[in-house]
Amino acid sequence: MNVPIRILGIAASIFWVILIAFVASAGYSIKDINFRFGEPQFSPTPSHDLMFSLPLYIDNKGFYSLKAFNLTTVFSDAEGAEISRATSFVPIIPQGQTLTIFHNATLRMNLQDTGRQYLFNDSSLVCALTAGLNFAELVPAQVSTNITYPWGAPFYGFALGQRQYVPLSSSQYRVTVPMSFENHAAFNVTGNIRVQFYDSADSLLAESLTLFNVTQHSSYAKELEFIVPFSGERSGYFEVYFSTELFEYGPMVIPLG
Repeated sequence: MNVPIRILGIAASIFWVILIAFVASAGYSIKDINFRFGEPQFSPTPSHDLMFSLPLYIDNKGFYSLKAFNLTTVFSDAEGAEISRATSFVPIIPQGQTLTIFHNATLRMNLQDTGRQYLFNDSSLVCALTAGLNFAELVPAQVSTNITYPWGAPFYGFALGQRQYVPLSSSQYRVTVPMSFENHAAFNVTGNIRVQFYDSADSLLAESLTLFNVTQHSSYAKELEFIVPFSGERSGYFEVYFSTELFEYGPMVIPLG
C-alpha cells in the first residue's frame, strides 16, 4: 500500500512543479506581449451616420498563443445616452505573430435633431471599453476602462459678419456678408451652405449657395453676395441651411443686428 501512495505523492509533486513552472513561464511571457492603439479615424457612412475606426496593434512575442480575443466599445453622448455598441473578435493570435485589428463602431448621433450641440460646439463622447482574451490557452483575462474622446464641432464659431451695402442703381443694392467657421472635427467636411435673406415682413429678398470642402482642424472664410431691392429698411434676418454627406441641418436663424 505504501508504494502506490508514494507514487501518487511523487506524481502530485511533479504535477504541481509543472503547473507552477507553467504559470511562472506564462507570467514571464506576458511582458513580451504588446498592445498599442493607433489614431482613431472618423468617416461618414451612406446612412448618414459616423464611422469610428480604431486600429489596434497586437505583437505576441510571448511563449503562448492568445485565444478568443474580443474588444467591445460602448459610446455615450454628453447626456449619457448610448449611441453605439460594437464588438470585434479574433479567434486566435499565434505565438510570434503581429496582428492589426481595425475595430469599427457606427456612431448614431442624430445630428439633424441635436445639431446645435455637436455641429457648432465642441463637446466630448464617453467610450466604455472592455477587452478580453484567453491567455496561454488556459487563463482567461479581461480589463475594462472608460475613455473620453473630445468631439470637435465641424462648424465651430459659425458666424455671419458685418454687412456692407453698395448701391447698384436706384432700385438695387449689393449686400456683402462675411461668413466664417472653423472645422474642429476629426474628419473633413464637404457640402454646401445655403443662406436666405429675408426682410422684416418675412419676404425672401435673395439667397446664396456656397460649396465648400474644409479639411479637419482648419478654418474657412468667404464673402457672400446678395442683390436686393432698394429699400430704406435694413432689418430682417438670415436663414442658414447646411447640407453635407453626413447630415442636413437648418434653418439656423440669424437676425440682422
